Amino acid sequence: MTENSSGTPQQPNTTASSRVLLIGAGLIAAVIGAAVFINRPSPADIQPEPSPPLVSPPPAAIELAPASEAQLDAPEVIAPSDPPIEPIENPLPMLEESDDPVRDALGEIPMGTIGQQYLIPSNIIERSASLIYLTSKGDVPYKLLPVARPAKPFSISDDGTQVVADASGFARYDALAQWLESLDLSTILLSLQPFLPLFREAWSYYGEPPEDFDFAVVIALDLIASTPSVDTTEARLIKKEAVWIYEDPSIEGLAPIQKQVLRMGPENAAVVKAKADEAQALWRKQIMANP
Repeated sequence: MTENSSGTPQQPNTTASSRVLLIGAGLIAAVIGAAVFINRPSPADIQPEPSPPLVSPPPAAIELAPASEAQLDAPEVIAPSDPPIEPIENPLPMLEESDDPVRDALGEIPMGTIGQQYLIPSNIIERSASLIYLTSKGDVPYKLLPVARPAKPFSISDDGTQVVADASGFARYDALAQWLESLDLSTILLSLQPFLPLFREAWSYYGEPPEDFDFAVVIALDLIASTPSVDTTEARLIKKEAVWIYEDPSIEGLAPIQKQVLRMGPENAAVVKAKADEAQALWRKQIMANP
């Protein structure tokens, strides 16, 4: 630091000092560069070394991945799979296990007291097949029906000249006729149609071909529907041993099931015959036409 004429210390000239430093640094760099340049051999003195011959590198060996056993084997042929088996809705039960399914099928259908009584005992289908078998032969299946035989004996009217059926006895069959008339046969048959193979199986226990069951139903119903119209209050009766029989052989010669229909009285008989005729027509239409 210097003092000026006034005695005040003078600040150093920083700009001038910086320039001096830059010039000095530049000179040092120039000297070093010149030394390097001077000591470098001239291009004439430099003999190029022979370049080694260019040898193309051998192609890289392609390493193949070892084939797996699965690749070496022949391609697997996938056989077309069978279509999935769809579960059967409501599969048919075994005959010996069919009581509850039959009751369930008819559960929503008004069956009346007589119908409910018929469904209570076991072996419903077997009993029904037996009922059809006996009726198709013309017999009366008393033991299979849920209706007890009338407690009172057969009512007769004897005026001294002839014995005929007493009309007062017909009333004991009124309840049965009314029950039959109330049944919705179409709905009942449709509900029982899925069980038809089991009815045929039960039918075969009689030594009959299973498919004959369908025709046996028609025969049984036709026997009832074709019962002749006879006013039994005018048909003479004669006693043979301890049994009253019809004097007219054309009446006495009828099948037992037909004579039983006549004993119900003209009005009740008309109801039973009409219902049998309806059942036969429905059976032919709904069952036999759609086996």
